[in-house]
Amino acid sequence: MSNQFKPGNLALIIKHRFPPAVGRCVELVRFVLVKLNRENRAAPYAYEDPNGEPAWVVTGTNDVPKGAICLERHLIPLRGDFQPEQQKSREVEHG
Repeated sequence: MSNQFKPGNLALIIKHRFPPAVGRCVELVRFVLVKLNRENRAAPYAYEDPNGEPAWVVTGTNDVPKGAICLERHLIPLRGDFQPEQQKSREVEHG
């Protein structure tokens, strides 16, 4: 798990296999390691695996089903020390 995400944090989805989820704000629920299943369409697309990629179980709006899984590399944090630098500078100016 990277240091930029923690359960309860908000994040923006920048890429997802379900296009309506892209651009949505979600709350991070639980960190998981997943393997992606791209071959067998009858099986779940992602499943937990200790050697898998870092990902998060998330919850969000109606466009993001509760319990959806997002790869960590497809998320941008929306608060805290890791928010975009441009946003931090605006807060200082108006602070």
